[in-house]
Amino acid sequence: MDRPAADGVEWYKLERCPGSDRLVIVFSHINEKPGRFSFYGTFRDIAVNKLFVNIPGNRWYQDGIPGLGDGIEATADGIRIVMQEVAPRSVMCVGNSMGAYAALLFGTLVNADHVLAIGPETLLKLPGSRSRAYIGSRPDTGFDDLLPYLGLPSAGRKTDIIFGESDLIDVQCARRVAHLDGVHIRSLRGVGHEVPAMLHRFEAWKPLIDGYVRDGTLPSTLPLEGGLFRAGDAADALLDGRRLKGEGMMKEARARLRRCLVLYPDADAAHDDIGLIDQHEGAFIKAEAAHRRALRLAPDRAIYHLHLGMALARQGRDEEAEATLTTALSDASGNAAVHHQLGLLYAGQGRHGRAEAAQRAAIASAPRHAHFHHHLALALDAQGRFEEGLAAHAEARSLNPHNPELARCLIEAERRSGADRQGRWGEVGFFAQ
Repeated sequence: MDRPAADGVEWYKLERCPGSDRLVIVFSHINEKPGRFSFYGTFRDIAVNKLFVNIPGNRWYQDGIPGLGDGIEATADGIRIVMQEVAPRSVMCVGNSMGAYAALLFGTLVNADHVLAIGPETLLKLPGSRSRAYIGSRPDTGFDDLLPYLGLPSAGRKTDIIFGESDLIDVQCARRVAHLDGVHIRSLRGVGHEVPAMLHRFEAWKPLIDGYVRDGTLPSTLPLEGGLFRAGDAADALLDGRRLKGEGMMKEARARLRRCLVLYPDADAAHDDIGLIDQHEGAFIKAEAAHRRALRLAPDRAIYHLHLGMALARQGRDEEAEATLTTALSDASGNAAVHHQLGLLYAGQGRHGRAEAAQRAAIASAPRHAHFHHHLALALDAQGRFEEGLAAHAEARSLNPHNPELARCLIEAERRSGADRQGRWGEVGFFAQ
């Protein structure tokens, strides 16, 4: 196939290996730079035919792969043409995160022999999911839910899914396909979405890939291998607990989370969620203990450090809270929620310059979060910088125009700065009804 050069970017790369009768298709994950391919270095020296693919815009392959096809079905046709050119005896699809979704989808559409999917979303746009953040407003293409496709007769296809037990979106997405013929599930305890990075830390990533490409099997034991799905209904109890907590049914959520921990004490997410329920009920000492249990099981989870820092702050233990939140930043640079909580902590201490800096850092990571702009405005007001505060209040209100508290704060800021609303926003008025 001729590769088009309309945008000058190489979105797929076929590397032939004379003498090999296998083809491995490697699907890139989110935020891979144009012209580059995820795991290229990992696969580069493996003596098989390789097709590396990438897409623009983190669109979860819904618009296809430039040069191979303009949509999902057209891209599957394009991959089939490559397969005809290479004429492999076996085809393998591999991907992580967004690429794992693509590996499962296209592995089914082109009838691959093996699929290795790490942290896949088998149902797109779930609340809190990565796909929802990138393509949540897009209509369903007919391929949002992979269950109907993965449930089709597989002609002997072997599908391996690896996920981290700390990421409940990945738990949910693996759980809903675990019963299917040909699907084999493995998990890592105390690990979130960053499975390849964790395996690399244990020097297990490259050997895992080498072995899988060679014979289509995973190692008998993985570093930090978990057993969530083998512990009765522990996974269902964990997912129920998270859902009930989100619905405000705290008593019922706690009961399900405790059920999970009876069956599987290593469920760090259950400990953390119980801590959040304790915080909701004002039991901050109990919450601290729960978050510390979660961190013992998953010391690298920045979100658990964040939750522990919140519990410490509510007990008035500001120095410990600051140290814990700073640790969270070292584990996840750019974490907007951590910067925001640090800003709240500094504001409560009267350190408004630091509060301003922390809220600006939060905004840099999540520029469309209205409450980050709101608390930046409060920090500026506290320093007497009312004109700058007014602009921040206006930005907060524009991002969430239906919030009455943000509306009230904007009106007060306009009065305080001596600004005339009609003169500032024009005859119609920026927030006129």
